[in-house]
Amino acid sequence: MITGKVEAQNENAVITSLLREHYCILEVKEIKGNPAIHMDMFKAVGSKDLLLMTRMLATMLAAGLPIIRALNILHQQTHNKNLQKILISIRNSIERGSALHEALAQYPKTFSPVYINMVKAGELGGVMEQVLSRLAEHLEREREIKNKVITASIYPALILIFTTLTVIFILIFVMPTFVGLFESVGADLPLPTQILIAFSSFLRNNLLYLSLAAIGLIYITKKIGQLPEGRFYLDRLYLKLPVIGRLNSRILESRFARTIGTLLSAGMPILQAMEIVEGVIGNAYVLKALVQARENISEGQSIAMPLQASGVFAPMLTQMISVGEETGALDEMLSKMSDYHDQEVMHTVEQAMAAIEPLLILGIAILIGWVVMATLLPVFELVGTTSI
Repeated sequence: MITGKVEAQNENAVITSLLREHYCILEVKEIKGNPAIHMDMFKAVGSKDLLLMTRMLATMLAAGLPIIRALNILHQQTHNKNLQKILISIRNSIERGSALHEALAQYPKTFSPVYINMVKAGELGGVMEQVLSRLAEHLEREREIKNKVITASIYPALILIFTTLTVIFILIFVMPTFVGLFESVGADLPLPTQILIAFSSFLRNNLLYLSLAAIGLIYITKKIGQLPEGRFYLDRLYLKLPVIGRLNSRILESRFARTIGTLLSAGMPILQAMEIVEGVIGNAYVLKALVQARENISEGQSIAMPLQASGVFAPMLTQMISVGEETGALDEMLSKMSDYHDQEVMHTVEQAMAAIEPLLILGIAILIGWVVMATLLPVFELVGTTSI
């Protein structure tokens, strides 16, 4: 015997849905409220599970399976409990007459505006399988870029963290021992040692205040980022940082070209596609330029001209958009440019790591070497004096 909860408008809708699935109904009991929806259903599903679900759904629809049957199979195949609940809820919404994109829109943390609007365009155009395949490719490229950046950042971050902790440990716990030794024998301390002792004393006496200052700085920066003007200037600064700014610009260009190219290939109008891209670009400085570009396009200007005037994208991208407009193959041109920019992102990450790692290692070696020298130099002098 199987028991469970189903969200429906009334008892008859529940019975009809269960009979369609060939269940033998023993009892249907109404529960007031909205028990079918739990808070954990609004948690985001991992990109890997979402990618796999999209590919499987595209394959099953291309094979001619009805959407309800496809969702049931997906529910059985997935091991993600949260995704299972979402799929059941989506299936129930469709059985009650909702469109697929309307059912997906109930879960904004799992399905992005691009995902929902692509599905909507596929439903309207009758090309759902092709749209889902393009969506799967889009999700896969986004996941590849994200994983590449994270993987490349792990090693430098770990080295920097462990080095900082080591230096702090030496200054707080090791240096006081040496200070006591030096003071007991009245040794003359070299300048590097005096500087290190002064810094150690400052750190020990003000560690609490320094920690509070760091927390306060992070809090203030976060609050500034929540304000529209503050977010705008922080995002602009982020794009102008050496190495990191160039990498972030490449990622934004790739995301813009891939997203708008995918939407246009699904038959979506350019103004609607631009509006959706604005919701997923993730940078206030670029967003302002895109909003202005969309307003200019609505007044009859070309797509490339306002984007070029904004200056947020590289000239090559805007020039290729102009060529795509002139040839009538804008979606194809954007798709090629997204592939190019994806490769540029990978190349930029490799270049950044090739430049950062040697500099990081050199800086750490100098720092550790200076601390060791400042710590041991008076010891050597003390040992030499004692031997004489």
